[in-house]
Amino acid sequence: MSVIKFEINIPEAVKAVSKFHENRKMALESLSQEIKQSIGKAFSRLLNTEMALFIGKADQNGNKRNGYKEKDYTLKGVGTIRVNIPQDRKGQFESLIIPKNERMDPRLKEDMAILHLAGLSTRVISLISRRLLGLEIGKDMVTNSLDQISPRAISWLTRPLTDTYWALYIDGTNFNLQRRGSTEKEPSLVVLGINQDGYRSVLAIEPGTKDNVESWKAVFSELKRRGLDLSKVQIGIMDGLPGLENAFKEFFPNAVTARCWVHALKNTLTKTPARLRGAFKMLTDKIMYAPSEKDARLAFEELKQTMGKDAQRAVNCLAKDIDSLLVHYKFEKSYWRTLRTTNPIERVNRELKRRTKSMGTVGEATLEAMVAFIALRLEMNWRRGKVNEKKLENLKHIGENVIDFAFSTLNS
Repeated sequence: MSVIKFEINIPEAVKAVSKFHENRKMALESLSQEIKQSIGKAFSRLLNTEMALFIGKADQNGNKRNGYKEKDYTLKGVGTIRVNIPQDRKGQFESLIIPKNERMDPRLKEDMAILHLAGLSTRVISLISRRLLGLEIGKDMVTNSLDQISPRAISWLTRPLTDTYWALYIDGTNFNLQRRGSTEKEPSLVVLGINQDGYRSVLAIEPGTKDNVESWKAVFSELKRRGLDLSKVQIGIMDGLPGLENAFKEFFPNAVTARCWVHALKNTLTKTPARLRGAFKMLTDKIMYAPSEKDARLAFEELKQTMGKDAQRAVNCLAKDIDSLLVHYKFEKSYWRTLRTTNPIERVNRELKRRTKSMGTVGEATLEAMVAFIALRLEMNWRRGKVNEKKLENLKHIGENVIDFAFSTLNS
């Protein structure tokens, strides 16, 4: 489709070139304004044609044109242009090219939503829009623009799993939501994965009770249906729900299960006499941060001998899980810190709770969209670095830009 024709007048072109030599910025501004005017005129011609086709309809017999109404319209890749919207006497004409209440290209709304999702505040987006587009975009407009990408965000959360994930964190959480004047808990099951390249990804946020093994089996079945290669999963990191480890091994036969050190330590300290807790914590730290599995087991023997019968319940509590607590030593050393605890997925759950805490009365669809946005935002931030890289090194290996990831994910 070609509706714009540019003609170059040689004398005018020579004059324009001389303007660039005098003041390049002013010349660029002048040229861009001319281009916008040409595009605005092209849109006005299209709108006139649309009006002519409308007036020519059988049901518009007797209707006539009734002048024009000027309107500023912001077009992606161009900026704000001025167009003449034709009017009819009966006031029945509604353009499909530039709808009555639309001030900007719907593609720009999608871009705004993605920029907001990627971390830019409504204030920053407003400043950028005024500077680059010539249109000041308010906070409400940015917030409402999220409706443009809601379905795709939700779809992303249930996307096909084409990557290979070798480590899974599994944990449940509850969202406290206000409904009809009372607070209700919305239980959800969360699965976080580490892929073969060392990047984290939210694989599932499913409704279900975290203390129900059957609910977890349903989540694992859904991951399989979406394409997760269960045979490539090597480890599952979880808390101590009875039966969960067996259920995990049932679905992931090549994987070992790991217990979280933070949860294990919390449980053992509650069983430790108050006067011994400081010493007990110091000795468990030697186990947790030992340079090898052999050293860790020696440190555990030291703890048993040192604590003796004074903290027998706590020692026994730790002993029953010691193999699961030391399983991270079977993997590459750079991953030990990551595999020792469920901290990575705990951070996900905290973020989910933090962002849904202030929500008022919501329906299931709104909650689903919000959770999908939060998961996507976390995903974008994780593109900055691999889990086994030191924080300072992440800046050297950013790889795919966060904003690029947002656009490619939701515009695909």
